[in-house]
Amino acid sequence: MRALLFFTFVSAVALVSSSPEASACTCRVPPIAEAFAQAEDAFVGTVNANGLDRQKENRIVTFTVQRVFKGSVPVQVQVVTPLSAGTCGYIFARGSVYLVFTRTLHGKRLTHQCSGNTSARLKGPWPPEIFTGWSPAEAETNK
Repeated sequence: MRALLFFTFVSAVALVSSSPEASACTCRVPPIAEAFAQAEDAFVGTVNANGLDRQKENRIVTFTVQRVFKGSVPVQVQVVTPLSAGTCGYIFARGSVYLVFTRTLHGKRLTHQCSGNTSARLKGPWPPEIFTGWSPAEAETNK
């Protein structure tokens, strides 16, 4: 039920903007500055694992976070995305590095194709629309 609530707006976008014959997700991927403004959290991280939720409707992606640009993100974080690209799920490859934008719903960090996620580098350079950020590992050791 929670998954249905989470992806209602994504489904609405797909239904409104596609023909009855189309089954793929269609959305406008925002520019980095817009994605950053809309996100609650923004970070660069490496994908450690891809798994499924209990209902097998969503993918659970585990990241090791190297840099946080917005929000409060721990060193290890799980992000939820729809299972397939056809339902606007973002496909994260294990071992790859991404700039990730999330919003939180029911205590879960959520993202999808329309969030603005993109491939990244661990040490930058990062897009000029975002600032240099901080390391969550350093922040935890300074507590």
